[in-house]
Amino acid sequence: MCPVSSEKKAAFLNESSLFHFRCHADLPCFTQCCRDVNIYLTPYDVLRMRKRLGISSAEFLAKYTRHFLAKQTHLPVVQLAMDPASLYCKLVTDEGCSVYSDRPWACRMYPLDLANQEGKYQPIVNQERCLGLRESTVLTVQEWLVGQGIEPYLEMDEVFRSIIPADLVTSGKLEPGVGKLLYLAYDLDRFAELLRDPHFRSFYELAEETIRQAESDPEMLLRLALRYIRGQMEELL
Repeated sequence: MCPVSSEKKAAFLNESSLFHFRCHADLPCFTQCCRDVNIYLTPYDVLRMRKRLGISSAEFLAKYTRHFLAKQTHLPVVQLAMDPASLYCKLVTDEGCSVYSDRPWACRMYPLDLANQEGKYQPIVNQERCLGLRESTVLTVQEWLVGQGIEPYLEMDEVFRSIIPADLVTSGKLEPGVGKLLYLAYDLDRFAELLRDPHFRSFYELAEETIRQAESDPEMLLRLALRYIRGQMEELL
């Protein structure tokens, strides 16, 4: 989910570990972390950014991402698209990220990433590439995560991942139709269309109050879509 780096990764950190970091426009490397990187998006990432831009999920996915079903697992893969000429993220300007307050999880975590041990983190770049790591500002990993507003992103991603059968993913036996069903979590406008169908409402016994709330609250709409997807997958698998 994070920008890819070929550099050797540093020792693991925990939430109480201290590290130096401050990003600002006076750094020569400002916005370089937004260039020529693979940033994988979650459904919640897409929800926040397309809401900020005031566009439909279909328009956001078409204009700002590249998306496909992975060949082996058939899971949906959604990445931020880079500008083909500059290789910069299409949402980045000379002043920085144009959707900064609603930027994706991976961008909030930078310059850290989750390690392959629970409760552990690691830098994904070194001081040569990211000059912000040379700044005098010192903070704990926990302070960084709280300041970056990570919690709702982790919460919603956990809900999304909980509906994906882990044994089927590792075995690579998910059918393409299941991947397309999961993709509905990214393209919430399609799910909203289903909610407007009286037959759909009746069949799934959705309360009118629940539907009204989902229509005005994108996060509730996502939770409702994930509940629907979970139910469909239980029938299919």
